[in-house]
Amino acid sequence: MKYEINPVQFPTIYTISPIKPLRIKDENIKKLYRGFVKGGYGTKNTPYAEIFYNSLRSKSFDAGVHLNYLSSSGKIKGYGFPGMSESGIQVFGTKFFDNSLLKGELGYNRSVYHYYGYDSPPDILSKSETKHSFDDAFGKFSLQSNHKDVDRFSYSGGLDFYLFNDNNSNDETNFAFHGSFGKMINDVAIKADIDLDFLKYDTQTFKPDDRNIIRVNPRVEKTIDKLTLSAGANIAIEINDLTTYHFYPHARIDYILVDDVMRIFGQLTGSLQRNSYKTFSNENPFLGKDFKLRNTNNKLDVTAGLNVKLDKQLAFIGSIGLKRLNDDAFFRNVPTTSSLVVYDVIYDNNTQTNIHAEIVYDQGEKTVWSLTADYNGNKTSREDRALFRPDFRFALNGNYIMADKIHISTQWAYVTTRYAVDYAPGSNYRSLKGFIDGNLTIDYRYSKVMSVFLKVNNITASNYSRWYNYPSYRFGAMAGLSYSF
Repeated sequence: MKYEINPVQFPTIYTISPIKPLRIKDENIKKLYRGFVKGGYGTKNTPYAEIFYNSLRSKSFDAGVHLNYLSSSGKIKGYGFPGMSESGIQVFGTKFFDNSLLKGELGYNRSVYHYYGYDSPPDILSKSETKHSFDDAFGKFSLQSNHKDVDRFSYSGGLDFYLFNDNNSNDETNFAFHGSFGKMINDVAIKADIDLDFLKYDTQTFKPDDRNIIRVNPRVEKTIDKLTLSAGANIAIEINDLTTYHFYPHARIDYILVDDVMRIFGQLTGSLQRNSYKTFSNENPFLGKDFKLRNTNNKLDVTAGLNVKLDKQLAFIGSIGLKRLNDDAFFRNVPTTSSLVVYDVIYDNNTQTNIHAEIVYDQGEKTVWSLTADYNGNKTSREDRALFRPDFRFALNGNYIMADKIHISTQWAYVTTRYAVDYAPGSNYRSLKGFIDGNLTIDYRYSKVMSVFLKVNNITASNYSRWYNYPSYRFGAMAGLSYSF
């Protein structure tokens, strides 16, 4: 028996849609401008100005200058004059060689604040009596390799210095020589950092104090498939009236659990932290003049955490850490006979626990949001409270670009209760209530060379004090423009 099947084609309807052509990003070199100026004016009589002037694109060198100025002379009801100003100039440059870079920077900053933490009555002291000014001259010079061959010897070295003083006869001088080198040997990275850090602190009350530190931090690093191991030590020699040696083992492990999705890490280390009058005054400009400097000995620093990519645009970062600190530095409010509140620095042994959680939403160039939460538990040995350190801090930060013209950024923070010393009979501590602080900046790019901006601070007009008896401005706003030339 024979049979045949005659093929029959079923009629189909084709709908042809035009294919949208791919747009190739413009690879033309963008035009650079030598100058950039930005200025504005805000509430509380707040002028602001900033100028950059830089060389154009070059294969041999880069150089420029930066000037900035910001001041405010508003009033806070019931308190002294809170006026302030910050100004500075920096000159910088880089020389490019075939396999190295030579960098240099020189600058000078001047800041002026006023002790306004008194309220009985607010005009009991003049502006000149409450003035606290700081002068900071600094420089940085370095030479470093810039080749991309991991098997070649890499190095960097340089000198940093600053001369820092205020109008209360506090003078500080610092010179630091630093160097580092590294090389790959049989897939093992060998590297080390060396620092020679010399500081002299002179006050009207205490004799000049030399506080010098020599640091040597060797490292060995090896990557095996998804595992990266790092081992070494942090060695610090503290040279003051006596010479003290500190040895801290260092070990770190990074492991990729799931490619491009999850990574875990753990670290055991320690360090000697430099404390200086400059770093203290940058954090709290209402310092007095009667305290000595000590370095903080971070005897044990253990951290573990993970990074998880939840999807293409969402990621989670979490960590937990423990530190054992000798001579941890705290600010303490000290009242004077004129009811003016000033601050000194006290030192206490502290066991600090940190838990950090962060969620990041990144949609590329258009939108980036992050939400963070931090717990910092402090268990001090002498004080019952960790002065001016909150247990919890929450933050929300976001950036959004609308139609490539309007750039919006916002920062929100909630800080829980902090504690100051209470000198009233029968009291030990006074609490500073938690607060919310929100800021918003809107930048409208009118053209490639000109834009206008609006910045709003403390949107909720929260009445809070960063330091006891020093309330912050409530609502503030500033408007201005920028121009490239």
